[in-house]
Amino acid sequence: MNTIEDLRNALDYAGPAASPDVGAIIARGRRRRRARRYAAAGGVAAVVAALVAVNPLDTGPGVHPDIELNGSPPDPVLVAAMTTDASDAPERFDPLVRTLHVGWVPAGLKDEQAEIGTTEQSFAGFDVGWADGGTDLGLVVTVLARGRPVTDFAGGALGLPMDAKERSTDDVNGRPAVCLTDPAVRGSCSALRWEYAPGAWARVSYAGSSGRTPAAAAAVARKVAESVRLTAGEPIRLPFTLTGATAELYPARSLVRVSADGKLWGADLCLVDTAAEADRPSGERRQLVVGVDKNADPGSRLGRDDAPNTIVDGHDARRSATSLVVWNVSGTRVFSEFQNLDGDPAAAYDDLDVLADPADPARWPAAR
Repeated sequence: MNTIEDLRNALDYAGPAASPDVGAIIARGRRRRRARRYAAAGGVAAVVAALVAVNPLDTGPGVHPDIELNGSPPDPVLVAAMTTDASDAPERFDPLVRTLHVGWVPAGLKDEQAEIGTTEQSFAGFDVGWADGGTDLGLVVTVLARGRPVTDFAGGALGLPMDAKERSTDDVNGRPAVCLTDPAVRGSCSALRWEYAPGAWARVSYAGSSGRTPAAAAAVARKVAESVRLTAGEPIRLPFTLTGATAELYPARSLVRVSADGKLWGADLCLVDTAAEADRPSGERRQLVVGVDKNADPGSRLGRDDAPNTIVDGHDARRSATSLVVWNVSGTRVFSEFQNLDGDPAAAYDDLDVLADPADPARWPAAR
């Protein structure tokens, strides 16, 4: 595996998936939607007709029928607790501190994740209907740091229509908002974008089992959006600690994933030499990526992992010039990889202390 995308896309757990990854969601979802739209135009037309049939009237900006929605707060390991509303959005986020609060998510999310970079934070989850190679269903919530333009939002996400068009809608928590609609589906509003704080934008998009009609999907997106706040910061929790030279590096991104039952999970950090480097796009950063994953295999081997070629601390391992993967460390898969940067992955691995018993994400120590 040569890039962070390779690492993240390789998280194909042998059991129920525990790695809803925003990057993978966006890239895969957009490719599939485009392929399905143009390869099966007749089928898409039929689907659109069916959707319009169940929602024949455009109910107008921000107005939705009374729809019973089932849901609950997301995993508290992944979002900040609601304490005090932040007075303003910062120009830069700390990847080791979560401030994104999402108070409600729809029922049916089987896996959830939180990602924090210097310019954005996100929460995402796969719906029970999601299938690798098939239907892309789930929820994505993203907040940008103050001053970041709306063009910073990724061009695709679960629930975000292809070629989405803006339509006026009711404010979200008293702040200006727009629907991002599918021009082919009358009354659609499965995605919302709004100014959650002065000069700072947020977006919610949803497609899934709780939104089987355009009106229902719109109701889910709005209820999620209305539950989003930026709040007082609290440190993220990780199943490992950093020591030595690695602990002196700057965090550029954190990613934590947890399955619905909490038994399968993963966490990784991107680390860089300078604070300025942390603000560069992921593919351009000179970075070290370290992480720990727990999946259904007893040793936490992934199906796409290459065969071991060495032994590290008594564990099977796979080493290359830039990366090292070690299996069955406290029942987990531990990895380190240098990208666009020279370094010793074995030394980085030595600086990574995995908890002796990391099974419960709620008991992981704070990163700061």
